[in-house]
Amino acid sequence: MSSQGSLGVEFSTTTVSSVAVQAGDSKIVIAVIKCGKWIQLQLAESQPNILEIGSSQDETKKLLHDHELLLAKLKAMEDQVWELLQEADKTAEENKDQSQVYDAMANTLGEAWAALVSMLERRRELLKLTSEFFESALEFAIKIDQAEDFLQNTQEFESTESLKSLLQLHEHHTKELLERSLALLNKSQQLTDFIEKFKCDGPNVIPKLIQGAHNSCLKIDSLLELLQDRRRQLDKYLKQQRQELSQVLQICQWDQQENQVTCWFQKTIRDLREQSLGSSLSDNEELIRKHEELKIKAKVRDTLNN
Repeated sequence: MSSQGSLGVEFSTTTVSSVAVQAGDSKIVIAVIKCGKWIQLQLAESQPNILEIGSSQDETKKLLHDHELLLAKLKAMEDQVWELLQEADKTAEENKDQSQVYDAMANTLGEAWAALVSMLERRRELLKLTSEFFESALEFAIKIDQAEDFLQNTQEFESTESLKSLLQLHEHHTKELLERSLALLNKSQQLTDFIEKFKCDGPNVIPKLIQGAHNSCLKIDSLLELLQDRRRQLDKYLKQQRQELSQVLQICQWDQQENQVTCWFQKTIRDLREQSLGSSLSDNEELIRKHEELKIKAKVRDTLNN
């Protein structure tokens, strides 16, 4: 491997040494690269991919646990890196004519180390965000299961009030499904945006990050589509059953009103038949007044019944 200098001179690039850090199933290899008189740090290998998120809540938790241990081990090596920087400073003092070069190299190494730690800390943030996404997906899936069980169970009612309660349960399930769905959509958007920004950060686009981002976004979209498809089917059946129950409720209410009106007419007719004439003019005038009131009430009842 070679590197082109600013004056057209090619400098060979060699790996001076490499350090592997492993925790559980997670592993990174940091290479110390020499190019001419320059020394650089480079993330040579990462297992799994820096943007790998896992396929389930358990996998993500395992990745996060391993990554936390790996990050702790890496930070424990920081003294070794600073020893290398101090060596660069010492060399700069011994080579006054090239002190600017060694100072620049020390700064570059310091920046490379900080960038490496920052990348791994951002991966930890990514895995935490992914864990939240899978938690939201689990809550949504549980809510879908509950709504499906609600639809599949025999729904009996004994009165108009119990039918109203059943319709309220329908509304409750529909509302909670929508809330869980929106929460998952927001969390997936947040996670996808984070991945897209992560893969593009830095001066150079790393092909492995592009591939890792693509694979992780596919996992997010696949799970999201699976759950949303179940929700769409469920919404359709909930709406259909809710319409049927609403029609039954309307029929029950009409029947209830008709019975009330019929009972009123029967009682009123019975009372009229049992009623005797008044014994005086004022008594008969009162009977006439009551009779007129009954006519008005009867018209109102008849209107309600129709």
